Parts: sequence; structure tokens; C-alpha cells
Amino acid sequence: MKLRFVFASLFLLASVLTYAQTADEIVSKSIEALGGLEKWKSFTTSKATATMSMQGFEFPATLINAAPNKMRVDVSVMGQNIVQAYDGTTAWMLNPLQGGADAQVMPDEAAAEMKSQEFQNPLIDYAAKGHKAELDGKETVEGTNCHKVKLTKKDGTVEYYLIDAESFAPIMMRTAVKSGPGAGQFVETFMSDYQEVDGVMVPFFVEAKVAGNSMQKVVVKEMKFNVPVEDSLFAFPKK
Repeated sequence: MKLRFVFASLFLLASVLTYAQTADEIVSKSIEALGGLEKWKSFTTSKATATMSMQGFEFPATLINAAPNKMRVDVSVMGQNIVQAYDGTTAWMLNPLQGGADAQVMPDEAAAEMKSQEFQNPLIDYAAKGHKAELDGKETVEGTNCHKVKLTKKDGTVEYYLIDAESFAPIMMRTAVKSGPGAGQFVETFMSDYQEVDGVMVPFFVEAKVAGNSMQKVVVKEMKFNVPVEDSLFAFPKK
């Protein structure tokens, strides 16, 4: 009887191992749940109109991205337009509130976060990009059971994606701050209120927390893909 029990246990274990999901399977299901690989790869630009909240204040903001890694963020504060942008080579900013009428090149340390961003979801074709994905167990995020995927990017940056075990939608991303006073701390970016835009699912609410404290909230008002965007929008302004 004991021998039969041992064999039954072994068969059960073999069954569990056979059907264990791999990181690639989890990532594939997540991308499919968000609209599918081919649909996402058809986009080359995006433009989001949003409201950004920090320290109890709200500011209108516009976020524009273009493949492969160009980006620009415009935030209106007290009637002044603050800009942070990256043209694929140079990261720069313009902040009239700090007395600067001219754009300034951002120091490498301050620009590190911006330069590591990608237009495309880093999980899409991650292996072809030189990234490595691996399952790092499971984790519960605000009551939701999630698959935890560890993504080690080509430049060594490590990102953790917490993917809903039922819907396969990413609901949180965890990254380490690279520079500044908070260097080494983890930023947890929560994503919710997914809405369909051009056949894909996009989170319309994003909140960044550090040590459980809310640092920034973004509420998307409108999202568009494949909008006409001039390269000059990202380029460092000539004096």
C-alpha cells in the first residue's frame, strides 16, 4: 500500500512539473491578453493626454513616444511648460521655474532612467532585444495572485513584472532607482483601469509608490497610437 502511495505521489509530481508554466509562456499570454504581439508591433508612435498628481497638486501633461526609444513629457505648472525629452542620443530638459530660459542637457546620472526606457513594452520580443526573462515565483499584490517575472535587460537593468494569474494583465512593475537621493530604493508602479484603444488594452491609471508611499499618479484622459510626430519634437533645441 505504501509503495502504491509513493508511485501515486511521483506521478502527481511529474504532472505538476509537466504543466508548470515557463516565463516565456507567461509573457506570451500577457501580451496576448493586452491585444496580441502583431498589433503592438504595428505601433510606432503614441501620444497620451493626462493629468499628473504630485504632493497634492494636479498638472496637465502630455507624453509622446516614438520608436525605438524617443520620448518627451510636457507638464504645465503655474502657467509654465516644463519639458523632459530624449532623442535617442541626448536627454535634455527645460524648466523656466528654475530660472532657465534655455534647454539644458541632463547629466548622465539624472538621465539614466529616461535613457533606459523603450517605446515598446520591454517584454515584447525580449530575447531578440538581448533581454532575459525568468519566473521568480508568485506574489500577492493588493489581494491579487500574480506571476512574478524577472526581466534582466541588455544593459543590466532588472525589472520585475507582477502579472495577474487570471487575466494575465500586468498590474505592477518594480524597479530600483538608479540615481539621486533615492538610489537603491524600489519604485513600485501600479497599473489599473485598463481600457481598449485601437485594439489593445492600456492602463488609464498609473501610480508610483516608494516604500508604500504614493509619489506620483497619472490619469490618462486620451491615448492615441501612430500619430504623426516630427523628430524635431525630441531634438535638443538649438539656441
